[in-house]
Amino acid sequence: MNNKQQGRIIKSMSGEYTIKLDKEQIICKPLGIFRHKKITPKVGDIVIIEDKSIISINKRKNELIRPPVANIDKVFIVTSLIQPDLNLNLLDKLICEMEYLDVNIVLIFSKEDLIDKSSFLDVTSYYENLGYPVYFTPHDVMEIKNEINNNICVVAGQSGVGKSTLINLFDQFFLKTDEISKSLGRGKHTTRHVELLPVGNGWIADTPGFGTLDLDMDIVTLSHSFREFFQRKCKFHGCTHINEPGCQVKEDVLNGKIRKSRYDNYLSFVQEIKNKKPKY
Repeated sequence: MNNKQQGRIIKSMSGEYTIKLDKEQIICKPLGIFRHKKITPKVGDIVIIEDKSIISINKRKNELIRPPVANIDKVFIVTSLIQPDLNLNLLDKLICEMEYLDVNIVLIFSKEDLIDKSSFLDVTSYYENLGYPVYFTPHDVMEIKNEINNNICVVAGQSGVGKSTLINLFDQFFLKTDEISKSLGRGKHTTRHVELLPVGNGWIADTPGFGTLDLDMDIVTLSHSFREFFQRKCKFHGCTHINEPGCQVKEDVLNGKIRKSRYDNYLSFVQEIKNKKPKY
């Protein structure tokens, strides 16, 4: 009798994985061979189980390192307008990473109820004009919830920006939230594990927060992850928009068609990539 079943990992905690099958959920552990091969199952993985053991993992269409989730359709990048202050450097870095992974991006600016958001509209409208869906919380909760339908979504962003608060607004999951540390100017990590939560006809992942992200790509690839750069026609093919003559991107930064903050963040990311130690 064949008792193999296929399901999706919806929760990971302390080396145990909750698998969602058609009519039930079951907690499993991976076979030891995964550890020897240095393969770690991730939330979102489609897996084959047998006798409460994960025996194989289907090929992933994509995967994130932090947060550790696989096979996602959309990423909700949450950035607070205040408490902590708007961090465009981290926002642009997250966008670059998700563009590189070819994941659909939704931008959410949180805590609009604590500040006059009109002073930020020049920033948020710029991203919207690039083609990213832009929402504000708590005002646009229902519109954001509709984005989840029939998708597996992940919420990413700096600690304390309101990721768990947002998910609690969709349904009463009662995820733990925390106050911002006044001394550090950022939030504490309130999520200790990774879990897919059902919302409508889709799933959304609550994941541990983070404040740093490594860009594992070359400079040309990085430049392509900036949509407004990729759309420009520079004099030279493969222009990195740094020192090359006839660079349309640099010209449009000077004439205000490209936000200087975006270009400055790009240059900082270029330097970060150059300073990375090679992997051996």
